Amino acid sequence: MTFKELLIEKNVTGYGLAKSAGIPYTTISDLINGKTVIQNVSLKHAIMIADVLSVDVKFLNELNGYAPIEFRYFRNNLLNDLKNANSLDFANRLIKTKEIDFYYKNNAKPYAYYLLALIDFLYSKNGLAIFEDRYNDIRKERLEKPFFVGSDLICFETIEEAEKSLRIKAIPEFKKYNIIEEDVFNVA
Repeated sequence: MTFKELLIEKNVTGYGLAKSAGIPYTTISDLINGKTVIQNVSLKHAIMIADVLSVDVKFLNELNGYAPIEFRYFRNNLLNDLKNANSLDFANRLIKTKEIDFYYKNNAKPYAYYLLALIDFLYSKNGLAIFEDRYNDIRKERLEKPFFVGSDLICFETIEEAEKSLRIKAIPEFKKYNIIEEDVFNVA
């Protein structure tokens, strides 16, 4: 199915989608006309489009036969966006767009945990208390096994094993979710 076919199926116009999602019509027009694919749209816009169309981002990502975005690409795209932003504004934007809620509801918990850890880290780095108005239930959870996102996704039995094997020190805000992240500001 193409993006255009999805809009026809959902009985939504390009203009209506752009207006409802609050994103530029040119972005939607490029998707409809095949000038770009959803993978080239920012994660924030993809989530907004998915929300308006009542589909999940994974479904959008599979349009035109594309495979779902791998976690390492999700991480790299996210951290590249962070590189070009004020860290506190970036964290607040993640909270406002409710991306954590979206991933958590769609059972993409590693993505939700990563975003929450990143927000907590950025708040802490800016001398602020963690954002407690939401997400306290999620903060009680963690991945079953620690994992490291590098050129490959590598799982370990314990965080200590990972840190020793990789010769790194995981950021505490990520560590509590069993995610081994060393440096969110140094991404290729």
